[in-house]
Parts: sequence; C-alpha cells; structure tokens
Amino acid sequence: MINKRMAAAACGGIAALLVSTVAHASVFVDSANYVGSRATSGTSGSGGGLQWNPAAGLWSDGGFSISWQITQSGADYTYRYTLDTPLSGSAQLSHWLLELSPTDASGNSLENYWESVFVSNTQGNYSDVGIGPVAAGDVGPATGASNVGMPGALWGVKFTRDSSVTQTVVEFTTTQAPVWGDFYARDGGGTGAGTIYAYNLGFGTDPTAGATNFLNWIARPDGDSRLPEPNSLALLSLILIGWGSAALRARHQRRSN
Repeated sequence: MINKRMAAAACGGIAALLVSTVAHASVFVDSANYVGSRATSGTSGSGGGLQWNPAAGLWSDGGFSISWQITQSGADYTYRYTLDTPLSGSAQLSHWLLELSPTDASGNSLENYWESVFVSNTQGNYSDVGIGPVAAGDVGPATGASNVGMPGALWGVKFTRDSSVTQTVVEFTTTQAPVWGDFYARDGGGTGAGTIYAYNLGFGTDPTAGATNFLNWIARPDGDSRLPEPNSLALLSLILIGWGSAALRARHQRRSN
C-alpha cells in the first residue's frame, strides 16, 4: 500500500513537471554560448543558421552578420549585439528586431519594463552605436509591410540605424536570463522582391528538448522560467527518495516475515 501511494505521488509529481516543461518550450543558453555569431554563408539564401533574400546579393556570402556577447554579474545579464552590413546604398541596415518575452513567469506583462530599458532608459544602462532613439511603439508585436520577408510575427524591440555606418551596436543589462530565440533585419531601400533581409532559420520555433545544435537561433533575453524550477526539482527529488526508501523498507519487511 505504501509503495502504491508513493508511486502515485511520484508519477503525479513527474507528470506535473513534464506538463510544465512542455508548456514552456524555450531553452536556456549555456554559458559556453554566451559569445556567438551568425553570418550568411554562400549565395543560395540559406546558410550559417540564417535565411536571407539572395535577389540583391550584397548580404550574401558573409555580407551580413550578427554577433552577441553576454556577461553575467550576480542576477544581472549584460547583452551586447553587433550587426555588420555593407556600406553600399540600400544595402545598409534599415532596422532590426530582437525577440523579447512579453510576460514574466506569472504571466504579468513586461512591456512597461522593456520600455524602461529601451525607451525611457530609466534602468538597464542602455547604450548604442549607430542606432536612433527607440520609441514606445518600437517595443511590442512587430508585423506589417515594413518587415518584408519576415516569416511570422515577433514580439520584441526595433532598433533603427540613424547614420551611415557598417556596424551598429546595442548594449543593455537586465535580470532576464538568455534563451534561444529570433531576430529579423532588413536593408534601407529595397522593395518587394528586391528587399534585402535576413533572419534566423529557426524563426518562430524553439529548439527541441535535449537539442545540442542551436545554429538556427540567436541568444536573447527571456522573460520567464521555462524549465523546471529549482524548487520543483527539489520536490521531485524528495518524492523519488521517499519512494525508494519506502520500497526498501517494504522489501526488508517481506524478508523478515
């Protein structure tokens, strides 16, 4: 009877954790990947973890790259993103979008928080090179004609180039830990089929559980804990330990009888 009760409790705990894990699919970035980059490779429009429009080929074969560097200090994470594009007419960067999480672990909106980082700059120590001021409307869901070729909606922040530079940089600090996510970037002059753009190949999806190859995503700030939390893991450990102890006691009792 004890074994059955403990087994039921353990199975219930495991099931609850599995449901929680499936419901929150984003994968945290290991510290070994706190520095990384993605660059176009070849001329086909797909390579190096990126998808882009090869019709106007100035972004092909390494003509576009995005890199990141994340440093952790206690509960704070400082993110630094660098985009490199050609300085050639419309092939210059127009703007790029970084995915952010719209809610925290409790489902509360983070829109005001992200605006305080990027718009009012009242927290987060935001700085940039070659980027114009971020407006309130630049934080939130991004869709529409200005993002030609983007395969789906993206909730995040929009950074717009404001000077003729080949490299733009943004840097900010947040308590949100890095997970694998999406970005989108486009040129400043193309229209329709001639628009130059790039995004990660895994756009709109998350790495599968247990994945070891994250080439199709970039590191970006999370907004909630999407893996079993330490307290939940501790609870599961206690359940399994208790189950095992009860089973051992039951075996000893049967032998003694």
